Amino acid sequence: MRVLRSLIIGVMSLFAGMIFGLIGYMIGGAPEGADNWQNWQYLTCYIIPFGTMIGGAAWAWKTGEEYSIVSGDLE
Repeated sequence: MRVLRSLIIGVMSLFAGMIFGLIGYMIGGAPEGADNWQNWQYLTCYIIPFGTMIGGAAWAWKTGEEYSIVSGDLE
């Protein structure tokens, strides 16, 4: 249950990270056209969304102790 909770919250955090990345992309200037790729866009398009996903999953794992299965629970 703890793993599933972490995965679900991580995926939900990805959507929030995509919104934050889009806001950062717009603030950064949002160049038009596919041939105008710049190195700063790695931050807004990849690092922010996947960073929030990893951070959300890590937070869910850390706070999900009550959902973990202890070996004594199975008996």
